Amino acid sequence: MVRQTQPVVTDEQHDDTHPAFGMIHVSRVSNAPGAVLFDSDIRHGHTVVVTIETAARKRDLARDWIHSRKRVAEVEMSEGQWAAFVSSVGSQGVPCTLRATQENHQIPGLPYDPRLAHSMDEVKGAAHEAFGRIAAAVAAYDALDSKATAKQKREAINDIRNATRNVEANLEFVTKSLTEHAENVVQRSRADIEAMAMQAAERLGLPEGTRLLELDD
Repeated sequence: MVRQTQPVVTDEQHDDTHPAFGMIHVSRVSNAPGAVLFDSDIRHGHTVVVTIETAARKRDLARDWIHSRKRVAEVEMSEGQWAAFVSSVGSQGVPCTLRATQENHQIPGLPYDPRLAHSMDEVKGAAHEAFGRIAAAVAAYDALDSKATAKQKREAINDIRNATRNVEANLEFVTKSLTEHAENVVQRSRADIEAMAMQAAERLGLPEGTRLLELDD
């Protein structure tokens, strides 16, 4: 679909304006005790803030002077998220933390609520439920009176066996999810550390490829 065009107009401040005029800039900021970001389990001492603003253009001294006017949106990312973003052309996108929009100039901050803790709670809950079924099956077997038939005893023992078999399957699934989550947390943390090390190397004027930290296993 072809977009309609609209002429550039000059306002009362002698600025050229147009709805399509914009500016975008990136800055690295320090945070104490550490920023809480969307889709990140750790606090971040350094983050990347991207700001998009409307812009205007003024012609003076035989050149164009472009300046920002109104903030449209502002997002914050970890070093790892930023690195993923700049190399993610064509992907489904990278999580970021909204700081401001045109409708809300100061979006509230996120509470610190690591998702890894939720995964750990799910593992504990699955274990509690699984072993609870075993305990219930054993209790049912113990409750059989001396007159219980052989069939009733076999059924009670089968219930114990089934509950035991289900423990392995249920715990394997939630443990795998926990392991994957923990690996993601470690990998993202490594990405942040590596990004900060590269920035430090640049500030110190070290040759490209110099490693300040040994991060290999």
